[in-house]
Amino acid sequence: MSHPHAGHAEAETSLRAQLGASDREFNEILYALNTSSIIAVTDRRGIILHVNDRFCEISQYSRDELVGQTHRIINSGRHPKEFFQEMWRVIGRGDVWKGELCNRAKDGSEYWVDTTIIPLLDDRGRPERYIAIRTEETKRHLAEEQARRLAFYDRATGLPNRVSMLREIDADIEQKPGCQLSGFIAVSADDLSVVNDAFGYEVGDRLLLHASQQLCTLGIEDACVARIGSNTFGILLPHIGSDHRLVEQRAAEAVDRVLGALTGPVNLGSGVVVDTSASVGYVVWAAPGIRQRHQDQEGDTAGTDGYIETTDPHEVIKCADIARKRARRAGGQRRLRLFRQSMLDDAQQRVSLVSELRRGIERGELRLFSQPIVDRDRRVIGEEGLIRWLSPERGLVPPGGFIPLAEQTGIIVEIGEWVLEEACRVLAAWKREPERRELTFSVNLSERQLRVDDFTERVRAIIARHGIAPGRLKFELTESVLHTDLDRTIRLLSLLRAEGVLSSLDDFGTGYSSLSYLRHLPVQQLKIDRSFVSAVVDDEPATAIARTIVQLGRTFDLQVVAEGVETEEQFERLRDLGVDAFQGFLFARPRPVDETLRELNSAG
Repeated sequence: MSHPHAGHAEAETSLRAQLGASDREFNEILYALNTSSIIAVTDRRGIILHVNDRFCEISQYSRDELVGQTHRIINSGRHPKEFFQEMWRVIGRGDVWKGELCNRAKDGSEYWVDTTIIPLLDDRGRPERYIAIRTEETKRHLAEEQARRLAFYDRATGLPNRVSMLREIDADIEQKPGCQLSGFIAVSADDLSVVNDAFGYEVGDRLLLHASQQLCTLGIEDACVARIGSNTFGILLPHIGSDHRLVEQRAAEAVDRVLGALTGPVNLGSGVVVDTSASVGYVVWAAPGIRQRHQDQEGDTAGTDGYIETTDPHEVIKCADIARKRARRAGGQRRLRLFRQSMLDDAQQRVSLVSELRRGIERGELRLFSQPIVDRDRRVIGEEGLIRWLSPERGLVPPGGFIPLAEQTGIIVEIGEWVLEEACRVLAAWKREPERRELTFSVNLSERQLRVDDFTERVRAIIARHGIAPGRLKFELTESVLHTDLDRTIRLLSLLRAEGVLSSLDDFGTGYSSLSYLRHLPVQQLKIDRSFVSAVVDDEPATAIARTIVQLGRTFDLQVVAEGVETEEQFERLRDLGVDAFQGFLFARPRPVDETLRELNSAG
């Protein structure tokens, strides 16, 4: 038996002949390769004849362990059989092969090498030896892998990110047969912002991690989960059927699992336990043309509005997210919605409305109306300011047509400041009229306004600029404003009270924690919600609620106002119950506040 190192000498001789180099030149080439590269020489069957020191070093095998073996000894298993078949096809015909290989060292660790395999040909032009020249690329591969993780994976949860999900949806669209439908679920962990504010982002990340783990263990076949927004996850349900009714049912079943997984108490460590909630929107989609096929088969389009047709992955996520936001706004215990085309139409109309509203504010299209508040003897004791929008395209838009949208977009802060300026302008004019100088003027205060950092300073500056007397300006706020940050609200209202600004609790009786608020809130007035006022004549429960609110007012020394009074019967009934003041169509409808000022000037 020949010594294993005999092949090593033969390999060098063969390589020297192939290169046509002198001993000195050959030694220089071999030295350069040995110092900079990982070298192996094999025979035509792939048996290793020679390896240099760098090969032994990186593979962690000795030369004796390598020579006489094939490269299977360092095969990592990362590359498929077809990869090596192609490599052998190239070098077997005498061509040079270049590529990247992942090998496995003796200790099991992987390393990447950029590889060039050069066939050394015999006299007949057939491969006799192969020399493999490798340079290590492990660091580059690790860097690339890290870059890929940054680009395609979420740091907090380890899940694929939005970009990855878009690629998955795109792949599903390409692979989906024309008759197949798929589903996509968008779900938000609605308590994340509250947890972040209360306990910090580290605890918030734990909530995200918990949610991601729950979603990954739902057991939904072929589902792909990703984090697609700050508090939102996406779940792809690829090609789940061809019957749109059955697909919609399967998607709904998956949504039920999602809601169950993300709803309920969660222990986030460090003594933090939160009762989590979630909002879910989902969409079913197919390739364009399937609706027409259904119509041809079924004779109509019944039921086909339950899915969309698209080849755009962005459209899929957008539609599911529109449904999710709709579910969250609706509230309730089970916040979920299936996307319908009407939702997209509504969303687009909302965008148009926001743009029109912004332009309308710039062009001075807002109008301030007011409605009087009277005492038990029908004498006017104040006015409530009511905003209107005089749009050239839409006409006179009532507050319900734009205020909720202004709240959601933050435009309400700008509107609120304009209303405050107008209210103070009115009060400044009334100050010159003896019959009106004692009247109050009420304006609504939104949650967004309360969040503005320098809100109190802004109010103080406007009051000072117009010279408003204490006790004339009043802010009305609903109980929903108090649910966000009660301590801050109490502090702000106390500061405003020190500036002579009064406060009123509007729509009283519709919230679920009213009694606990009254012990702490620096308010001077309660307004009975119109839903109780409208039923107070014939409905005993409504009467009982109104009576209870009056008693609460007496207990806490608060004025009680009934709003929405429309009939004499209501007025008499409420007056008998002890209500202090009244507001409604029975006494006057809202009218432009400038009419009030013109009346004042005419009287002067």
